Amino acid sequence: MPLIGKKDAWALTAIGAGFAAANPWLAGDPMALLGLIPPGVGGAWLAWKYAREWLDVTDTQSRENFILPSDETPGVFMPQGTGLRFGYTRDKNLPVDIEDPFLMRHTAIIGQTGVGKTTLGEYLLWQQAVRGGGFVFIDAKLDAETRDRLGLMMDTLGRADDFYVLNVDKPENSNTYNPILRGDADEVASRLLNLLPSSENSPGADFYRQSANHALTVIAGALKSARRRYHFSDLAILLQSARALSELERLAPSGTPERMGLQVFLDQFRKRGKDGVQIDVNRVKEVLGGMSGRIATFAQGKFGKVFNTYAPEIDLTDIVINNKCLYVMLPTMGKDTAALNLGKMILSDLRTAVYNVQALKKNLRPNPPFLVFADEMGSYVMPGIARLFEQARSANICMLPAFQSFANLSVVSPDFSDIIVQNTWNKVFFKFASKDSPEQAADIIGMTKKYAHSISTGERMGSAARSLRATPESSESSQDSLNQTYQQSEEYRVTPDQLKSIGMGEAFLMSGPRVFHLKTPMIHWPDPTPEYRVSRRKVALPPDEFELDFESRYREFLLAAEDDGRTLADREAAAAPHKDEKELM
Repeated sequence: MPLIGKKDAWALTAIGAGFAAANPWLAGDPMALLGLIPPGVGGAWLAWKYAREWLDVTDTQSRENFILPSDETPGVFMPQGTGLRFGYTRDKNLPVDIEDPFLMRHTAIIGQTGVGKTTLGEYLLWQQAVRGGGFVFIDAKLDAETRDRLGLMMDTLGRADDFYVLNVDKPENSNTYNPILRGDADEVASRLLNLLPSSENSPGADFYRQSANHALTVIAGALKSARRRYHFSDLAILLQSARALSELERLAPSGTPERMGLQVFLDQFRKRGKDGVQIDVNRVKEVLGGMSGRIATFAQGKFGKVFNTYAPEIDLTDIVINNKCLYVMLPTMGKDTAALNLGKMILSDLRTAVYNVQALKKNLRPNPPFLVFADEMGSYVMPGIARLFEQARSANICMLPAFQSFANLSVVSPDFSDIIVQNTWNKVFFKFASKDSPEQAADIIGMTKKYAHSISTGERMGSAARSLRATPESSESSQDSLNQTYQQSEEYRVTPDQLKSIGMGEAFLMSGPRVFHLKTPMIHWPDPTPEYRVSRRKVALPPDEFELDFESRYREFLLAAEDDGRTLADREAAAAPHKDEKELM
């Protein structure tokens, strides 16, 4: 290693001063002892410089197992419990912690399958649970092992009562959930509309979407004004049955805006028949049949066993505010459409939770910040989720979306991946396998200025003599040259090839302007892990609300039974005592 620079020059000068102090002419002079200090300092500097070079494990040239230098770690002395640890630098084995204020600016985790995204997520959730925080883990697969590990983790920490599981594939081992109960009519309608495809470029589809929005708004408003609790099966019946809509019109309190809105909506479907003016159910189905079919997905089979409840155990707003934990298992392989709709429903309900938390005073918001780990988010993402990233920070909620490539997000819209990148302060890049994603990741990490040092040497010799001469005159010459050049250029801090070559469990963390080459930790769980069994919670209905219970009366509403000759008013009068009885129970 060459000795260059003014610090090296001062170190050599200090060592020279030590030799001068050892001159025999200064023997016996006490002041000469002071001359021993400079050589000690100079020698220490040179020793540290050589030792640092010897201990430096940085390797930027190898194709595999390379180690890139990391920036200065900001969280080495971070107080415990004020952030989360993402891993340790490869070059110096220093911890890298992200403090809560920067966590709330959200973190994107990107990389191909099987390289450590879920493992890092579990490690972050473990730290979150240890410090008493809450989380929602949306998993785009039915992974019983992950469920069992999370259950063991919460039980080990003494927080088993704070842990909920949503698994529509195994209703008997799942907590119940009804995401259409909380919120006003507009919020419920917006949540349900996320089940429909985008209609921005289709005027015809937009008409049916707006019609569905109007219907859901007035129906949900009437149900809430009547203080009736409902679930997906009730809604599916209401969107397909004229009798059910007439029953709802009767239940809505007279003189309320909600009843007036419902009547105005139903007037467009009324027609005159042998029993008087009735609702034309065929027209209702023409306009609302698509929405009804999507709602019916949550009302039937295994989904219905989880979602058809008036007193759900899972309340996302309660989970966020009280630092509870929820693990959502999406059956994307066997029921891709239903799983996609369920993921959208969870994220839509989370938007309502953010809205409710924002209305609280700061001291009542989640502390530590709440985590939302959306694994394989590309499987169930929707355009409306971008607003969640923009607003969640003010509610002390950290978003941690994980996906395999930027193309997973571009499927939603061409600029959706840019929206996610723009709204995430921290980015964790694992190994990539595609072509475009590593180049985009390298562009996001950015460039750095580097200097290329080159040395060139040259030697030239020549001789000359006259062709005609009287004396033996001649001349010879030689020339040596040494040139050194330093050329500045901009290069990737992390190249696309390096992003495609890092090993499993390795990642590059970009936190603001800083970049770290990390080895991410892995939790070793006991094998086998005890199977998780759901904990049931008894939830009571509010004393001033009643069950709608249209599901138990579906024959009355849907089956084309023989008409007994009674008018609609007679049937409503006959149903009234039954309803009063229900309310008194």
